[in-house]
Amino acid sequence: MALNDDTLLAEVPITGRQLALPPGPIFHLHRAAQSDHEIGEFRAWAGYKTLGVDEATAGLAHFQHVVSFAGTQAAGRTGVHAHLAQVHIVIPTSGRGVFSYDGVTTEAVPGVVIHQHGGTIHDQFDYSYAAASDAENRLTPQSLEPPPPGAPPRSFGFLELFIPQTFANVEIVPPTEVTPGDQRSAWDHPYHAAGASFSLQAPGDPEAAYRPVSGRPDLEARDGGTWESSGRLAATWIVRPATPAPGAAGAAGVVDLTPAGEAGGLVILYMVAGSASVTGPGGAPVRLQAGDCLTVSQDLAGDPMEPSADMSLLKVFISSRAQALRERTPEEIARLEALGPAIITRRELRPQGDARPVNVLHGG
Repeated sequence: MALNDDTLLAEVPITGRQLALPPGPIFHLHRAAQSDHEIGEFRAWAGYKTLGVDEATAGLAHFQHVVSFAGTQAAGRTGVHAHLAQVHIVIPTSGRGVFSYDGVTTEAVPGVVIHQHGGTIHDQFDYSYAAASDAENRLTPQSLEPPPPGAPPRSFGFLELFIPQTFANVEIVPPTEVTPGDQRSAWDHPYHAAGASFSLQAPGDPEAAYRPVSGRPDLEARDGGTWESSGRLAATWIVRPATPAPGAAGAAGVVDLTPAGEAGGLVILYMVAGSASVTGPGGAPVRLQAGDCLTVSQDLAGDPMEPSADMSLLKVFISSRAQALRERTPEEIARLEALGPAIITRRELRPQGDARPVNVLHGG
């Protein structure tokens, strides 16, 4: 039965709690050893490692590292689905995954930053697994830079941010039933995150160039380009020590590590490699090592100090406006997930060579 947008929106409105950060300043340090990858928490073949953000933000955000514990041939594809969150950022850290985003085949590898936002219809149909054992797989090295030529194969891994923590996962086509036409289809439904759009920044894009950090000649940063596409809810930067020639060729100016005009927001610092110090409560320095994640109030979050030569730091800024959002109730999530493909109001098979953007039918 075809349902129009008004029918669906009226049927499952958002009535859950309004998101709110815990009272008082936040300084929540999650050390790398405090959690491990839990296999099968969502996909049976994937391991999910929580990084402490859920607890620190009272569910306003969820931040995790995911790694494949099996390859595509053994585990199969995900099927065509959507995560109906407000923000959904994916940053590959190892190996290779291949997705169909709204009918556009997309390679996810280190160096790429993806904002697929809540509602982008997608299907992960190829992903690498390269470890000899589960124990070895948990130690898969992470990087936010493209691997050098001749680098050994790695299992597919990625960092993943959701706002809020609680959202609906809606299956459109089960994994065993996906056809080539499904994989090439553009999809429309009324549950796209308002004000957000799909974006992908490749490491060779001009806007991906590293530039000197304002006021810090010893640091340079790459703006991940997620601020506008997330509806000005979440910004991302990759920060590293300045190279002998700060800012790659063609990179002009400096980069600020906080969006202009923002106050009362939240910062996530995830140390991908190397180490650096931050100012802790009472002014004492706290050293962040690889795999550590710090969730901190904006006014307590300073730039990294004394970075190691190999430091690679992911900084995420979440606007205080996220606290104006609401999350869905368990009952609403159950109803949405039961609707499944009935949420789709329009589908169009993309012709070969179609270069229109993801979410073209929605206009996002």
